[in-house]
This record gives sequence, structure tokens and C-alpha cells, in this order.
Amino acid sequence: MSTIAQQIGPLKISSPIMVASGPLSDSPDLIRRAEDCGAGCVSTKLTMLTQPVQGYRRMYAVRGMYSFNPSDRRNCLEQGTELVYNTKKATTLPVFANIAGPGDDLEGWCRLARSMEEAGADALELNFVCPNMAFSREACGEGQLTGAQIGQHPEIISRIAAAVKAHVGIPVWVKATANNVNHLNTARALAKTDIDGIVVMGTQIAVPPIDIYQGGRTCMPNLGNNALGGLVGPVNRLYANRLIANTAMNTALRIAGGGGITEWAHVVEAIMFGASITPMCTKLLWDGFEVIRKMNQGLLRFMEEQGYETIDAMRGLALRHLVAPDRLEAYDVPPHFDRERCVGCGACLRIASCTALSFDKEQNVQVDVDKCVFCGLCGSLCPRRAISFPREKTTQKGAV
Repeated sequence: MSTIAQQIGPLKISSPIMVASGPLSDSPDLIRRAEDCGAGCVSTKLTMLTQPVQGYRRMYAVRGMYSFNPSDRRNCLEQGTELVYNTKKATTLPVFANIAGPGDDLEGWCRLARSMEEAGADALELNFVCPNMAFSREACGEGQLTGAQIGQHPEIISRIAAAVKAHVGIPVWVKATANNVNHLNTARALAKTDIDGIVVMGTQIAVPPIDIYQGGRTCMPNLGNNALGGLVGPVNRLYANRLIANTAMNTALRIAGGGGITEWAHVVEAIMFGASITPMCTKLLWDGFEVIRKMNQGLLRFMEEQGYETIDAMRGLALRHLVAPDRLEAYDVPPHFDRERCVGCGACLRIASCTALSFDKEQNVQVDVDKCVFCGLCGSLCPRRAISFPREKTTQKGAV
């Protein structure tokens, strides 16, 4: 019998789906709702000892594509410990306390970590990701590195992580920035410490949406100007999977990884690239915590149908098929059309780079194999999924 539950160190995780740190994890009531809908664990809203800039919760979304957040409030130490304490009273979920210390001040980080442990946190998530703090130095003209800024320095991150790990008795996970070009340097540096896991992806630093009819002013409500901020959502999913895969191939760290997950199959993808836990936020913001229950059901059904008894049985399977571009096995297989599915919409004929497809007199799509370069684009763009590339078909000259 299959199970989606896991034992990760001392933590019993009932589902790989974690509610990521953010707007969905800043009150015990919200976290209790997430638990009722089947979340496996939660990372609380970011807590800091000192606030580098004033935060205002402002968000903008294009459904199915992205959410953008140029600013958000953060908890002070008292608010953060109260959140953890009250959450542990209200739920049985494993609680990761998301924290950011004052720059590279080890004493400050350890004080914050110890306070969260005393409040009842089951684990810590050290935040080196937050883009809304990343420009505080430039904005204020002074201050310490914070958020995604400090995330660019593997030696500082690993030193902080090692100090915190030595100071507390609960698991320590590090949330490393997705905006680090050399993210593997960070992962490898952290692998040399005694931390319990790494959280990859988080948010991308991006420019805000603008109103082109108002001279480039902000599109966002309740703001008079714009700021760089965090980009999350489906637009980030494949990039997130790349970070998960790279980390899994180069370290033995446990991975919490995700980005842009909107359905149970995306959870499977992240796991097959090496994740054990899959943080989620955007889809839940858009469609509610009930999404988790449906994802758990789909995930469990898939595992039972495919014969996977545990999450670990799937973890990392895709890595064996991931190779450098010069090692690709490419097949010259022309597209095959399912005539029952094809409705002659012509979507495949509009591909600008393709001259191999055309309609015959009966409005059936024909393929000129002499012109086909076997790129496969038509299959992924077909709205009816009428195009496939069966490997048993061999290349033939002439029309198919």
C-alpha cells in the first residue's frame, strides 16, 4: 500500500506539500485551515530581529502565470515567537520557523533561532532569499546585508548555518536564494556543514508590471510607485526544477524544492528531480487550501497505479535521464496524427519555423518528411493532443 507520509529526521511529514513562508502562514487560523486540508508541514511568516525597511503587503497576479510582490510586512521577534507558540497549540503540523538574522551577526542569528526553538518550533528555515529586503542597503545607504543579498555569499551562509545548528537542538534547513548565479557553490558549502536540509527556489527578483498607457506607472492597487520585488508562480516551475536537480546531483542534502506547482503532477516532477518536500504558495493563494486535498489524492492515486510505495521510491528518478546537451539521444521521428482527435484547427500549421505541415483537400494535416526537422514543437502546441512521436515509427521519405 502506498503512502505519501515521510519520516525526515525527527519530523513526521504527512504529505510532501509544505505551505511556504508568506501570506498563508502568518496566523494560526490560516495554518490550521491548511492542516485541515492535508498540508504536511508549514513554514511560518518571516521573523526578524530588526526590520531593514518598512513592509506593506501589496500583491498583483496574472492567473495561471505569476504573482508579483514588491513588499510585505515581516514579524518582529515577539510576533514571530507568538505565532509559533499559538500555532503549536492550535495544530499538530510540523512547524518550520522562517527567520532572518541581522546580517552576518552570528550572535543575533543564534538568539533568534533559540527563541523560536523555545516557542515550540519543530525546525528552522534560515532565510537567505527574501527579495524585498535585498536592496535595503542601496535604498537606505547603510545597514547590513539581508535576504537575497546575503544569499550571494556561500561562505557567510555556511558560517551562519553552522553556528545556528550548533546552538539549537532542532533541525536546521537553509532557504538559499534562487537569484544566485552560482547556487551550486552555496549548496556545496552547506553540504559541508551539519545542516538537515536545503530549501531551493523561493522567489525570483523581478521588475514590476507597469501600465504602458500611464507612462510606465504601476499597475498595482494602493501604490503610487514601483519597486523591484518577488516573482512567483507557474512561470518559475521549470527553473525551480533545474535548481532541485542540480542540488540533488551535487550534494546529499535533503531538499525542499518547488516553484510554480499548480497540480499533483508537478509535485511528482519535483520529487523525481530530487525533492522530498515541495513548498507551495501561489496556487493556494489563488484557489484556496482545498487544492492541497485534491493534490494529495492525485499523488496517492498515481503512486498506487505506478507501484511506488513511498515518496523515496520516486525521489531522484529523473536524474538518471538528465544529461549534458552533447549527450542527447535524438530521434528523427515525424509527427503522427490521431485523426479522431484532430479537428483541423490549423494551430500546427501556424508555426512560423515549420514548412513541413499542410492541409490536403480533405483538410487533413499532411507531413512532408523531407522538410520536417523532427523538432516536436507541433506536438506540444496541439490543443487537442492529436500529435505524437511514437519511437517505433521510422523516418520515411515523402508525405505521411
